[in-house]
Amino acid sequence: MKLFGFAEAAYYCSSFTAEPGDAEGSLDSFIRNNLGSQRIIREGSPLFVAYRSCALRESERLLFLAISQYRRCLDLLIPSSSPWSHVTMYYGCFFAAKSILGMFGSVIFNNFVVDVHRSSPSSQELVKRRIGNRVGDVQTTYTGSHKRFWDIFYRAVSPIRPFVVPSVSFAFSPISNNPTWLIDRRNEINYDAYEALHHADIFSTQFSAKSFPASLPGMLGTQYALLESFIEIASTFARQLSLRTDALKSFSSSGSISSIVRDSIFYQKIPSLVSKSKKVTIMRALK
Repeated sequence: MKLFGFAEAAYYCSSFTAEPGDAEGSLDSFIRNNLGSQRIIREGSPLFVAYRSCALRESERLLFLAISQYRRCLDLLIPSSSPWSHVTMYYGCFFAAKSILGMFGSVIFNNFVVDVHRSSPSSQELVKRRIGNRVGDVQTTYTGSHKRFWDIFYRAVSPIRPFVVPSVSFAFSPISNNPTWLIDRRNEINYDAYEALHHADIFSTQFSAKSFPASLPGMLGTQYALLESFIEIASTFARQLSLRTDALKSFSSSGSISSIVRDSIFYQKIPSLVSKSKKVTIMRALK
């Protein structure tokens, strides 16, 4: 899978135009409705302009969602919900990783990718390719959409790793040389109640808010460090590459993404709704 170089990605992102119609909606739907059997998307064509508009909007949405998951995982750091905090951290990494790929001209779906065919500004081309084992396919030995994603992602971002500051560049390498570490750990907690509560028990004995994040135990600490690194990388690239779209206009028609993130994520107060829930009914039912 091929990405734009840094200068080519800056050209691609800064050339965004707010196209109407399908380009305002889902990227998945845009591809299904507009590509058909066409594989090459050439700059200068109406298809390229519309695709770029849709893809860059998607990249900005994904960055917003990644930061939202980051905020949410902090709110969940109590023993009973610490397993779900881990799952939330995973999705923050996943969204940030997809956002990064989008800024560099590429996306990964279940059975195909769209990646770079030609990089040069004014003659850029993107190509839709299968994930499989034929000549010209994007190769992976993994099954399952998330396992495929991470295997392809780690190999794809290797050329842009030099543009990442060393303190967070470890996010571009698989933990323990295992490209599926992230999704394996998520599945372990998400689908096995014993494992979820086992990790909650460990959290309850080791976690201290005073020494956060150092007190996050084991793989939860690793997952959190990865999340912060992925979000720092994606946010830095968004600024450096001039990623600015209208994808978040429902939050603010004129604000920058930094002000939208500040006001809609970090400064938002969580509503206190327990008193309005069926807490009393549940407690009675358990007696």
